[in-house]
Amino acid sequence: MPLLPTLHLPTLTLVVCVVLFTAAATMSLVGATQRTYLGFGWWTAAQWANTVGALCLVLQHHHAWLLPISALLTLQWPLTMLTGMRQFYIRSSFRSPAWVDWALALAGGSAYVAVWHASPQDLGARVASFSFVNVLFYLYAAWQVQAVRHDKDGRHSPYLKAILIFMVAAATVQMPRLFSAMGSWGAPVVDATQIQQPVVLVALVAGVMFSVYMCLLMTYERTELDLRESHRQLRQMANFDLLTHVPHRRHFQELATQALALGTPGSATLMRFDIDRFRLLTIDHGHAAGDEALRLLASSARSLLRSRDLVGRLGGEAFVALLPDTSVTDALHVAERMVRRVDQVCQQHERPPLSLSFGVVQLQSGESLDTAIHRADEALQEARRQGHNQLVHADGQAGQALFSASQPLGLRPR
Repeated sequence: MPLLPTLHLPTLTLVVCVVLFTAAATMSLVGATQRTYLGFGWWTAAQWANTVGALCLVLQHHHAWLLPISALLTLQWPLTMLTGMRQFYIRSSFRSPAWVDWALALAGGSAYVAVWHASPQDLGARVASFSFVNVLFYLYAAWQVQAVRHDKDGRHSPYLKAILIFMVAAATVQMPRLFSAMGSWGAPVVDATQIQQPVVLVALVAGVMFSVYMCLLMTYERTELDLRESHRQLRQMANFDLLTHVPHRRHFQELATQALALGTPGSATLMRFDIDRFRLLTIDHGHAAGDEALRLLASSARSLLRSRDLVGRLGGEAFVALLPDTSVTDALHVAERMVRRVDQVCQQHERPPLSLSFGVVQLQSGESLDTAIHRADEALQEARRQGHNQLVHADGQAGQALFSASQPLGLRPR
């Protein structure tokens, strides 16, 4: 003999009420003490509504009108959960606007109440109308969740997939009860408690506990994703200059060291460049103009260099670029294009004119990156001594470098 039909229905209803209360209280506790997101409040409200519905079942022997209220509070669950989904996945595209959910809830609830009022003694009609509306709500919610599954915001969540499967299953398992009730439509009610089938109550508890578990997992999944994004942004902040969006000195040295290890020894060129009289620029035009000049120089360098080239900010107005498989002559052409780009932007936007100086070295076989940067910096200082808007090439060891004659870079007259 099946176990569930032999269960004491009032006791089972009381146990269900306690379990649902525990689930709703757990959701409320998490919402009050942990970080949650938009939509979690609606999920919590759905569990509390189910709890009140179960309490109505406990008390319906004293107040018969509590039975339809209990049914309405149970019917709300899939659409209230869907309202939470809309907020939790607020950037996703659902298949219909939110007002359709409320219109469907109002229409379905009204239809159930109308059948109950029109057929107070027809148990088959009441059960059939309840089951039909409930199946409709679950399938509609599943249809909307399926849209989120195909959206970039939710496609990778296994918990969202589990909720989708649950909603389809919840609609499917009610089909036999729906067809059975439709077959008994018009039959008189012998005992009003017949509508409280033990299988239905046990399924309600299982569904609520599953949904609570999935809601908590989705919340923790979102928290984990946010933490990963925060860590990514922190790494970005640690490795890149926030003003110019190029690697700072340490990260540039890490990347450049890796690039040199993969390239042919002695084939790379290092170029040091910065803005002449940068301090005077900030004094005359303000620090905002100085920041704009640094951003312009960095963006011009990034746009002109190849994908395998590297550019970094050493600090202040000092920049450095590593050009693998590049000769000094080619580096000169890069510098010329860079100053033309900077000059063109300054003229177009009526910004203060910028003067740039460059120091270029060809990395020697076995030479360290720090030594090459130091030689390029010496060449840069020599360019400034010979005149601004110049490029100087340094040959030889640091401290004993042989500097080429400065080469003007063709900026407009200052």
